[in-house]
Amino acid sequence: MTLAYIINGLLFVMPCIVLLLLVFKDQLKAPTLLRIFTGSTLFVIFSLWGTYIYFLFKTPLQHLLLSVLSMFSGVLIFSGACRYNFWQSLFIIAVIRSCSEIIRFFSYESYFLLRGELPDEPTLEVAFITTLLTILTFPAVRLFFRDLMQPALDYTVSLSAWKWVWLIPLSNSAVYTVAVAPEYSFRSTLTENESFLIPLLWALLTFSTHTVLLKMMIDVSKNAVLLENLHLSEVRIAAQQKQMELLQSHILKTAQFRHDMRHHLLALEGFLNTQDMEGLKTYIRQSAALFPVESPKVFCGSAAVNSLLCYYMEQAEKDQTNVSAKVSLQETLPIPDAELCMIIGNLLENAVEAGRRMKSRERFLDMKLLQTCSSILTIQVCNSYEGEIRQMKDGSFLSSKREDQKGIGLSSVLSIVEKYNGITRIEHQNQIFKISVIISQNP
Repeated sequence: MTLAYIINGLLFVMPCIVLLLLVFKDQLKAPTLLRIFTGSTLFVIFSLWGTYIYFLFKTPLQHLLLSVLSMFSGVLIFSGACRYNFWQSLFIIAVIRSCSEIIRFFSYESYFLLRGELPDEPTLEVAFITTLLTILTFPAVRLFFRDLMQPALDYTVSLSAWKWVWLIPLSNSAVYTVAVAPEYSFRSTLTENESFLIPLLWALLTFSTHTVLLKMMIDVSKNAVLLENLHLSEVRIAAQQKQMELLQSHILKTAQFRHDMRHHLLALEGFLNTQDMEGLKTYIRQSAALFPVESPKVFCGSAAVNSLLCYYMEQAEKDQTNVSAKVSLQETLPIPDAELCMIIGNLLENAVEAGRRMKSRERFLDMKLLQTCSSILTIQVCNSYEGEIRQMKDGSFLSSKREDQKGIGLSSVLSIVEKYNGITRIEHQNQIFKISVIISQNP
């Protein structure tokens, strides 16, 4: 293997390694340094071996077989070093391989335009052109992976579609290996201007396909979040509507009581005038039974938070769940009412649904909402559950309502807590699920 072979092989894989580290460094498993060193070394070894074998093979099918084998070896290395699952890792490696193939495509095109022929094997001139193109295109490729690829992966980390999405970039790479590259190498029927358009069109097709695919997946995930927030908003409206109806009922009963009070006073006066104490006592007992006391629950001074607490506590009680709540809030909250309601609503809804799915009657829900000072808020929800808690490698939880998808409500809670640099602790054992949140906002 000559120096040109080694340099061209390194230029094919090293930008990929650097790009993966820069974009997905937060997803690396511990110990980080050991995995970076081991993964990078294996990447380089397999790539150099693949480059050498690639130029020994002559047919497109042989090239395709080698490309698939080297890609899957890269996937195994990457999935072993990061928290993404195998299918997501396969998608990432397939896309990044397509990027490297486009750079190589342009490198050989540039060499052809300068020399009028294609090299029979890797040369130092091709390596120089590849280095220059890599430097020029690396910022744009990194932007594509950071602002589009990573959000799509993170938003839809548990989406079952990843089991099939990888076929798109893999098919793209296969078409390039089997059809585009061999056909493009035959120059007798193409002028220089016509041949120069082929790499541009291929790059446009590749990136536009991946861009549309990723944006669709991001939009699907965002729509799911919007639907979840809309559902929570509807619950808040229903809770506040119920509180308003209860308040209106009390107002009407109070007005009726005031209207009838004169008649009751006259009746009491009659019993007193006749000194009929036994009749007076009986009348008072009968009158008291006509006015049952139904005081609305007041957990806190925030109307929005109080209505939400009343709503979910009533739902839990209807399901024969033992409910307890301890709430102590100050007049000024460390976060807006809307965000606090999103946290409370999502946590209580999950707890109520967990109790509702239980077959046994030993259900409980314990809620603590405490504000120790003006800037520190503590939320704790502890509830019973039955079944299995499905947790992913990155610590996130799968939804019990949507198969193989990340829990949107809990994700919303975690994002709000992270926004205020808060702390979240989740525990589950002995059929008890407990989540604690501490939010501390500097005044």
